[in-house]
Amino acid sequence: TRAERLAERARELREAAAAEVAHAEAAVALARTEAACTLRSWWDEHREVYSPLRDGLFQALDTAVAQAGSDQATVAEVLAERAEPLLDEIRTRRRDARARAATAAARITELNTERDRVCAQRDDAPPAVAARSGRTGDRPGAPLWRLVRFADDVSPAAAAGIEAALHAADLLDGWVCADDEPPSDYESDQFLVPLPAQQRPSGRTLADVLVVEDDSDTCTVPRQTVADVLASIALHDDADEPTGMVAIGTSGSFRQGVQVGEHRKADAEFIGATARARRREARAASLAAAIEVASESRRAAEQDEADAAAELARISAAAKALSRPTAVTAALRAVAETAGMMRSRSEAAAQAERDLDQAVAEVSAVEKKLRAAATAHRTPRSARELDALAAAIRHFENTGTGLLRLRTEYEREREREREGEDRLTEAADLAEAFAEEAEAAQSGYQEQLRKLETLRDALGAGAADIDRELDLARQRIEATKAEQKAARKAANEAIAAVGDAEAAYRTAHESLGTALTEVLAEVKALAPYAEPDLLTLLGAPPDGRWPSSDAAWSTPEQLLYRIASAGPHAEPRVLPDEVAELFDSLATATASVRANEATRKSTRSAVTAALQEFDAALSGSGRDYRLQWDAADGLTVVQVQDEYGVSAVADFAARIDAARKDQELLLTDAERRILEDALLTGLAQQIHERTSDARHLIARMGAEMKQRRMSSGNTIGVHWVLADSLSDAARAMCKLLDRDASALSAQDLAAIRAHFAVEIRAARAAHPERSYPEILAATLDYRTWRVFSFTLISADGSEDKLTVARHSALSGGEQSVSLHLPLFAAAHVMLDSADPQAPRLLALDEAFAGVDDNGRSELLGLSVQFDLDLFMTGYDLWITYPHVPGCAHYDLAHAAAENTVSATLLVWDSGDLLAEHDGTDLTAALGSPNRRRVPNTIEGGLELAPAT
Repeated sequence: TRAERLAERARELREAAAAEVAHAEAAVALARTEAACTLRSWWDEHREVYSPLRDGLFQALDTAVAQAGSDQATVAEVLAERAEPLLDEIRTRRRDARARAATAAARITELNTERDRVCAQRDDAPPAVAARSGRTGDRPGAPLWRLVRFADDVSPAAAAGIEAALHAADLLDGWVCADDEPPSDYESDQFLVPLPAQQRPSGRTLADVLVVEDDSDTCTVPRQTVADVLASIALHDDADEPTGMVAIGTSGSFRQGVQVGEHRKADAEFIGATARARRREARAASLAAAIEVASESRRAAEQDEADAAAELARISAAAKALSRPTAVTAALRAVAETAGMMRSRSEAAAQAERDLDQAVAEVSAVEKKLRAAATAHRTPRSARELDALAAAIRHFENTGTGLLRLRTEYEREREREREGEDRLTEAADLAEAFAEEAEAAQSGYQEQLRKLETLRDALGAGAADIDRELDLARQRIEATKAEQKAARKAANEAIAAVGDAEAAYRTAHESLGTALTEVLAEVKALAPYAEPDLLTLLGAPPDGRWPSSDAAWSTPEQLLYRIASAGPHAEPRVLPDEVAELFDSLATATASVRANEATRKSTRSAVTAALQEFDAALSGSGRDYRLQWDAADGLTVVQVQDEYGVSAVADFAARIDAARKDQELLLTDAERRILEDALLTGLAQQIHERTSDARHLIARMGAEMKQRRMSSGNTIGVHWVLADSLSDAARAMCKLLDRDASALSAQDLAAIRAHFAVEIRAARAAHPERSYPEILAATLDYRTWRVFSFTLISADGSEDKLTVARHSALSGGEQSVSLHLPLFAAAHVMLDSADPQAPRLLALDEAFAGVDDNGRSELLGLSVQFDLDLFMTGYDLWITYPHVPGCAHYDLAHAAAENTVSATLLVWDSGDLLAEHDGTDLTAALGSPNRRRVPNTIEGGLELAPAT
């Protein structure tokens, strides 16, 4: 019986599932062995990379492989945890090297600037003191060291001593005015004014060793004034005592009233062009040596940074090369799926056996009733005899049905025969009547003919007119006979048409009844689709209902009567209102669904696989959840049995979601503890590093953009600033995160913790439907804390914020360039990290739309400066500019009538526009090696044109 076959099939499926479980477990063991071998090979290859770590890494990884598929840490997690100290150490070394390289670069820049100033002779003056802050460039006069030089007979030692004494006495850069008296409105400056002649020293003075310099500065200062100033300062040797209030010694000593001192230097540096040139050479050599030392330090720091980056790359490559035990997890998943399938099949087998037992009991009860009925009706009792009796009864019913059908057809033919006999009798009567009328008419005709002859003889000449009238009468008679014959034929055809119409009506009536019966049977199959859950799933209104009783349905006979009495133009109601509304809703919801047999088959397979996966997930949850589904009436109904009993999947999902939300509310304290104890420092460090990297990237963009200017001399600057919408607490937190995590104190971490706690609490209150990972991702997204700010940098270096109003005031070309320049700079900076031989491709759809020819030329010039490879499409886009080295144009022409598109290739090559119709080989112009042309041959040796 069917129950026995189902039970046997269920037992076979259970045994097959058990075999599959055993096979899956063997696959798990094999996958674990292969994963262990792969781990050993990986460790042998990358052992040196992780040599700084302490012992036990391989054992921990081997243990993680052995425990793959459980709740323990995965291989990648174990490796990441063990390698984190090493990675932190290397990152620290890289940051330190980067900081040392930046410091060395700044020092080199400073030294280069100093050397340029020395070489440009802008460093010849002695160091300025606080008393010299009032000097301006337009004051007439000059400092003393610019106005004099040593006499030719002064020794270098004496010149060095005299300059050292003047420098120490603060006289070397004293200002000598062009006028006799210094200005009265000066401040923060010192002047050298000659003493009156009677107050000047009587012995040697500076005028004996210093000579007025012949250069442009003396044009504003009279030579006599300079000589008088020199004559006002006494000069003494080491053995002489200084005379006068102001005295300078040749060994570096000096005296100014109560101030006495001494200063020494190896050589003169400021007095005389030769001394200044010698000093510049020494300074340049010293700065060059310092630059070399700083460059060496920067190279060493960059090498350290490169070594650290290479070590990080090796560790990253080794971590990526570590094989994940995905085969083990897949095998374990297969074991779980096969176990769930075996459990489902075991339950199905048990249910089939129970159904079989129930069916056997029902058969026994039915057989008992059958024996009782057989005894009462004197019919056979055995099943074989009953089957024969049932077959005979069915044969009798079929024969009777056929007999009734034949009798109906016989009665119909008898009716047609009687109608034909009646028509035949009527036609015969008409024929006899017409024959009698014809004989009477013939007799009358003969009689009239004799009379006509008599009259013709009597009338003579009038006979011809009578003959003509007779001919007309004869013609009318013939026409009347033809009309009579056509009328009889039309009558016969009408009678036949009436019979055919009646037969067609009866056939249509029977077909309509059969169709209504089939429609009602098919419509009643929609009853399972009236469930609100299914209607909601299909997108139909869930308020659809099914008639609660059979009284709402009409029989086919009632429908036929209603249709016949409704008239030809009426539309009688065939289905109940509830069913019609449900049918319209389902038709509207499924109007866009197009499915064939292959789609249905794949959908059934997908549903079966999803149910098996769902069953496996329920089985692996550790709860007593049981999945039940039934495909009765062609509709798969899925239910889950839990502690609340059997319920629909939607209700079960709602309960699980409510339980999950309750668990999330209970996780608040745990989340806070994890965030504070384990994640906060690492999180701050990650945000700091990523922010620093982003700033470095944007700084490179800004530097690249400043080097490329528009035709007007302006350019665009880019900055990454804090968003205006940030609160004060968020701004303070951003300032804390700008520092390295190692520099954060306990108070700083507490402030960060408090800020994030407030933000997470507010996000949870605002979006209770989100999960905790989603809220964390939104709260910790550092990219939303800052925004891009653009500035307009003019040719003189001034920088203004580029607002909407400022942008609209620019010319059309400048507006286009200001929009494309950040795009080109970002692409250039990002593509710099690629291999130098890699294409620097940037695709633009509808490129430069609305930009005039000058603007396009400037934009393409920028793309050439950034060394970008552009792939562009446009309606009217021809790149034939001298500063563009090369471009391939494909001009597409659409022929609407032929439904074809043709392409024409033209190549722009450094000022020449090449085309195939000019005889140019565009393959060579495009730089192709021309190795893809292969001759094609056909049978017989005929060679076709080469194809590319």
